[in-house]
Amino acid sequence: MRRGASNVGINDVTDAAGVAKMTLYNNFESKEALVLAVYQDLIEATLHDLRHINKAGRSEERRILAIFDYLDSKGQEDGYRGCPFIHASLQDGEPSGAVYELVSSYKRALREHVLGLLDESRRNREELADQLLVLLDGAETERYLKGVTNSTNSAKRAAKALLLFQQ
Repeated sequence: MRRGASNVGINDVTDAAGVAKMTLYNNFESKEALVLAVYQDLIEATLHDLRHINKAGRSEERRILAIFDYLDSKGQEDGYRGCPFIHASLQDGEPSGAVYELVSSYKRALREHVLGLLDESRRNREELADQLLVLLDGAETERYLKGVTNSTNSAKRAAKALLLFQQ
């Protein structure tokens, strides 16, 4: 996550894991297969965490704003560089390939999760889910680029305004 998958060689991986190359390749047919497995695990863990923090009984606003709180807590971790999935999707020169498709699939799942947190009776629910996803991605990107003083709080306030405005 710190260096980007394209900047990490197989020797780095085997050294860190304490395994021989043969052992690695017995479990993963290629470096790309290993990268996909790592990101798939991270996606599953992230979606699990998001589903867990948004349990029933909370108001719509609290369900949505809890996602921003989750991202803020992740951002406090040492070495955090913003959304690892956005970074992964940019590793290749073109928007294609297995990693890009995996990240794209995650972003669709995240959008569906956000959509599911919005009250079904809400007007423009689909568009609001899109807007909230853009705020989430923007907050993560700005956290990494440090172009905004406190991107998560700014995005969270914007999300709250959208939720109130689009009732």
